[in-house]
Amino acid sequence: MMNIPISPTTSFYSALQGAFDHFNAEMFEGNLPPCLITLRSASRVYGYHHAGRFISLKGEQIDELGLHPGFFTLRPIESVLSTLVHEMVHHWQQHFATPSPSNAHNQEWAKKMELLGLMPSDTGLPGGKRTGRSLSHYIIPDGIFLTSCRRLVGDGFVIPWLDRHLPAAPESQVAEIQKLKDAGIEYEVSPPPVTKLPEEIQGKAAVYRPAPKKAPTREKLTCPQCGSKAWVAPGTKIICGVCSVEMQDDKPD
Repeated sequence: MMNIPISPTTSFYSALQGAFDHFNAEMFEGNLPPCLITLRSASRVYGYHHAGRFISLKGEQIDELGLHPGFFTLRPIESVLSTLVHEMVHHWQQHFATPSPSNAHNQEWAKKMELLGLMPSDTGLPGGKRTGRSLSHYIIPDGIFLTSCRRLVGDGFVIPWLDRHLPAAPESQVAEIQKLKDAGIEYEVSPPPVTKLPEEIQGKAAVYRPAPKKAPTREKLTCPQCGSKAWVAPGTKIICGVCSVEMQDDKPD
């Protein structure tokens, strides 16, 4: 029989499905139903869960578990896999508990996260809010997740392909790890893949950094009395036509 080489697509998605199956078995007793893992780089978020996003020709619905491949290159594998489990907790809640339509990260979700070794935090640091619409987490050093993750990585798990177009500067991720250390959360992590890649490949950059942010071409002013707003060129001073007072810069202190 002729050996057919495994395609890059198959190897990439097989790795992610293998990680899902590993954590499902070790942390969810194998009870999570299948989902469709997707890669989307349009958003700046690490990942998301969307219930019933896909449908088959037979009418079967399945949840989407989306991940941003750009951060696979920037972040330690432990951090990438913690995002996978973060979304798997949403998947668990959707099918076995009580998700809140107005709050994706409610108390029930937060308790499950902490039980599995991931501490919810809106800042990604100790002391952050545990619930809310937009929420991150950090890895608990002696938690179930890190033990299970190290077992998976120790068995040779790797993500075989890496996005060359970085969604953020590598220094930003280094700073995040340092913030955790400064807050007393320290554990051994794998080097981010971006640190192991060559600087150039055939005379071209191995990875592409995000373009520097351009200086704003306009700013928003607000009337302190009536709340009227106006967009103006930076440094422009205008008077509210209703209240006859100077409108103020709308940026927070």
